[in-house]
Amino acid sequence: MIALATLVAVPGLAAQAQSAPKAVSVHSGWGAFRDGERCYAIALAEPTPYARERQPFASVSVAPGAERFTMRLSRTIARDAIVTLDVGNRRFRLNGGGDSAWGKDSAADVGGGNEAIVAAMRSRDTMTVGARDTQGRLFRDAYRLKGAPTAIDAAIIACSR
Repeated sequence: MIALATLVAVPGLAAQAQSAPKAVSVHSGWGAFRDGERCYAIALAEPTPYARERQPFASVSVAPGAERFTMRLSRTIARDAIVTLDVGNRRFRLNGGGDSAWGKDSAADVGGGNEAIVAAMRSRDTMTVGARDTQGRLFRDAYRLKGAPTAIDAAIIACSR
Protein backbone atom coordinates (compact mmCIF):
# COMPACT_ATOMS: atom_id res chain seq x y z
CA MET A 1 0.00 0.00 0.00
CA ILE A 2 2.85 2.41 0.77
CA ALA A 3 4.37 2.04 -2.72
CA LEU A 4 0.98 2.53 -4.35
CA ALA A 5 0.18 5.48 -2.12
CA THR A 6 3.33 7.20 -3.35
CA LEU A 7 1.83 7.19 -6.85
CA VAL A 8 -0.63 9.89 -5.84
CA ALA A 9 2.32 12.24 -5.48
CA VAL A 10 3.66 11.47 -8.97
CA PRO A 11 3.91 14.69 -11.01
CA GLY A 12 1.03 14.86 -13.44
CA LEU A 13 -1.37 12.77 -11.37
CA ALA A 14 -1.28 15.02 -8.32
CA ALA A 15 -1.26 18.16 -10.47
CA GLN A 16 -4.57 17.10 -12.05
CA ALA A 17 -6.23 16.63 -8.68
CA GLN A 18 -8.21 19.35 -6.97
CA SER A 19 -7.73 17.43 -3.72
CA ALA A 20 -5.69 14.39 -2.78
CA PRO A 21 -6.86 11.14 -4.40
CA LYS A 22 -8.65 8.74 -2.07
CA ALA A 23 -7.46 5.14 -1.88
CA VAL A 24 -10.34 2.76 -2.56
CA SER A 25 -8.58 -0.62 -2.29
CA VAL A 26 -5.39 -2.57 -3.07
CA HIS A 27 -5.27 -5.92 -4.89
CA SER A 28 -1.96 -7.80 -5.38
CA GLY A 29 0.06 -4.68 -6.13
CA TRP A 30 -2.68 -2.83 -8.04
CA GLY A 31 -4.45 0.03 -6.28
CA ALA A 32 -7.82 1.62 -6.98
CA PHE A 33 -8.16 5.37 -6.34
CA ARG A 34 -10.82 8.05 -6.67
CA ASP A 35 -9.79 11.59 -7.58
CA GLY A 36 -12.91 13.73 -7.74
CA GLU A 37 -14.96 12.48 -10.69
CA ARG A 38 -12.08 10.36 -12.00
CA CYS A 39 -11.28 6.85 -10.78
CA TYR A 40 -8.37 4.66 -11.77
CA ALA A 41 -6.46 1.45 -11.13
CA ILE A 42 -2.68 1.82 -11.01
CA ALA A 43 0.47 -0.24 -10.41
CA LEU A 44 4.23 0.21 -10.37
CA ALA A 45 6.40 -1.76 -12.79
CA GLU A 46 8.36 -4.72 -11.48
CA PRO A 47 11.87 -3.95 -10.19
CA THR A 48 14.72 -4.33 -12.69
CA PRO A 49 18.52 -4.36 -12.44
CA TYR A 50 18.73 -1.92 -15.37
CA ALA A 51 19.00 1.86 -15.00
CA ARG A 52 15.76 3.83 -15.09
CA GLU A 53 15.25 7.56 -15.54
CA ARG A 54 12.05 7.42 -13.46
CA GLN A 55 9.69 4.97 -11.76
CA PRO A 56 7.29 3.59 -14.38
CA PHE A 57 3.62 2.85 -13.75
CA ALA A 58 0.55 1.66 -15.64
CA SER A 59 -2.93 3.06 -15.12
CA VAL A 60 -6.48 2.39 -16.27
CA SER A 61 -8.75 5.40 -15.84
CA VAL A 62 -12.40 4.36 -15.73
CA ALA A 63 -14.48 7.50 -15.42
CA PRO A 64 -16.07 9.44 -16.88
CA GLY A 65 -16.94 7.28 -19.86
CA ALA A 66 -14.77 4.59 -21.37
CA GLU A 67 -11.71 2.96 -19.90
CA ARG A 68 -8.41 4.62 -20.85
CA PHE A 69 -5.02 2.90 -20.59
CA THR A 70 -1.92 5.03 -19.92
CA MET A 71 1.66 4.41 -18.83
CA ARG A 72 4.59 6.39 -17.58
CA LEU A 73 7.72 4.81 -19.02
CA SER A 74 11.03 4.25 -17.26
CA ARG A 75 12.90 6.15 -19.97
CA THR A 76 12.16 8.99 -22.40
CA ILE A 77 11.36 7.49 -25.79
CA ALA A 78 12.99 8.49 -29.07
CA ARG A 79 10.92 10.80 -31.24
CA ASP A 80 10.27 8.09 -33.87
CA ALA A 81 10.04 5.17 -31.41
CA ILE A 82 7.45 2.47 -31.81
CA VAL A 83 5.97 1.58 -28.43
CA THR A 84 4.66 -1.97 -28.11
CA LEU A 85 2.68 -3.52 -25.28
CA ASP A 86 2.62 -7.30 -24.88
CA VAL A 87 -0.20 -8.59 -22.71
CA GLY A 88 0.18 -12.34 -22.50
CA ASN A 89 0.25 -13.44 -26.14
CA ARG A 90 -1.41 -10.24 -27.48
CA ARG A 91 0.61 -7.34 -28.88
CA PHE A 92 -0.62 -3.75 -29.09
CA ARG A 93 0.97 -0.68 -30.61
CA LEU A 94 0.61 2.32 -28.30
CA ASN A 95 0.72 6.03 -28.98
CA GLY A 96 3.58 7.66 -27.14
CA GLY A 97 5.73 10.70 -26.56
CA GLY A 98 8.27 11.84 -24.00
CA ASP A 99 7.93 9.59 -20.97
CA SER A 100 4.34 8.46 -21.64
CA ALA A 101 2.43 5.94 -23.72
CA TRP A 102 -1.30 5.41 -24.07
CA GLY A 103 -3.87 3.20 -25.75
CA LYS A 104 -5.49 4.20 -29.00
CA ASP A 105 -8.96 5.70 -28.89
CA SER A 106 -10.91 2.93 -30.61
CA ALA A 107 -10.74 -0.75 -31.41
CA ALA A 108 -10.79 0.25 -35.08
CA ASP A 109 -7.27 1.69 -34.69
CA VAL A 110 -4.47 -0.59 -35.87
CA GLY A 111 -3.31 -2.74 -32.98
CA GLY A 112 -6.47 -2.36 -30.93
CA GLY A 113 -7.71 0.32 -28.62
CA ASN A 114 -8.16 0.90 -24.92
CA GLU A 115 -11.02 -1.59 -24.60
CA ALA A 116 -8.99 -4.39 -26.20
CA ILE A 117 -6.00 -3.67 -23.96
CA VAL A 118 -8.09 -3.70 -20.78
CA ALA A 119 -9.86 -6.90 -21.88
CA ALA A 120 -6.48 -8.57 -22.44
CA MET A 121 -5.27 -7.34 -19.02
CA ARG A 122 -8.26 -9.05 -17.41
CA SER A 123 -7.30 -12.47 -18.76
CA ARG A 124 -3.47 -12.55 -18.64
CA ASP A 125 -0.81 -12.77 -15.93
CA THR A 126 1.84 -10.33 -17.19
CA MET A 127 2.40 -7.41 -19.53
CA THR A 128 5.51 -5.67 -20.80
CA VAL A 129 5.96 -2.41 -22.66
CA GLY A 130 9.00 -1.79 -24.80
CA ALA A 131 10.49 0.96 -26.95
CA ARG A 132 13.75 2.64 -27.92
CA ASP A 133 14.94 5.54 -25.75
CA THR A 134 16.54 8.83 -26.84
CA GLN A 135 19.99 7.16 -26.70
CA GLY A 136 18.85 4.43 -29.11
CA ARG A 137 18.72 1.73 -26.40
CA LEU A 138 15.87 -0.74 -26.21
CA PHE A 139 14.12 -0.96 -22.85
CA ARG A 140 11.22 -2.89 -21.35
CA ASP A 141 9.05 -2.33 -18.29
CA ALA A 142 7.24 -5.39 -16.89
CA TYR A 143 4.06 -5.69 -14.82
CA ARG A 144 2.21 -8.46 -13.00
CA LEU A 145 -1.53 -8.41 -13.67
CA LYS A 146 -2.79 -10.60 -10.81
CA GLY A 147 -4.73 -7.81 -9.04
CA ALA A 148 -5.50 -5.66 -12.09
CA PRO A 149 -9.05 -6.92 -12.86
CA THR A 150 -10.19 -6.51 -9.25
CA ALA A 151 -8.61 -3.03 -8.96
CA ILE A 152 -10.21 -1.93 -12.25
CA ASP A 153 -13.61 -3.19 -11.03
CA ALA A 154 -13.13 -1.41 -7.68
CA ALA A 155 -12.39 1.83 -9.54
CA ILE A 156 -15.50 1.38 -11.71
CA ILE A 157 -17.66 0.82 -8.62
CA ALA A 158 -16.10 3.82 -6.82
CA CYS A 159 -17.05 6.15 -9.67
CA SER A 160 -20.55 4.72 -10.09
CA ARG A 161 -21.56 5.99 -6.65
